[in-house]
Amino acid sequence: MLSALKLASEQAFKMAKIDPKDVDAAELHDAFTILEIAESEAAGFFKKGEGHKALEEGKTQIGGDLPINPSGGLKARGHPIGARGVAQAVEIAWQLRGEAKGRQVEGAEIGFSCNFGGFGTNVLAFVYKRGD
Repeated sequence: MLSALKLASEQAFKMAKIDPKDVDAAELHDAFTILEIAESEAAGFFKKGEGHKALEEGKTQIGGDLPINPSGGLKARGHPIGARGVAQAVEIAWQLRGEAKGRQVEGAEIGFSCNFGGFGTNVLAFVYKRGD
């Protein structure tokens, strides 16, 4: 499941020379609630079958081990088809610059975003690093 997302994420991490465990904040394409969980596993943040446990334990909340969708996610933005990827990039930039008022992930240095469309075969995955 979500093999294109897995591949795109692996390539993004390889190009950035980091591992998923290095990410401080992530924005995932959550058109449906289950997608955040499934994508967090496919991207390599959690082992298969453990994404829901991470969510339930608060690991994916602001203040957790890996905040996912601190922006509120896709539906919090009105599900803007086409603009979602831009919104994800802007959110991660704000997080890395310390400008995400009211939802800031403190100390965020590395961010990740993943957006997909169609039948889940059109995937874009990006790693962002804070610059000096």
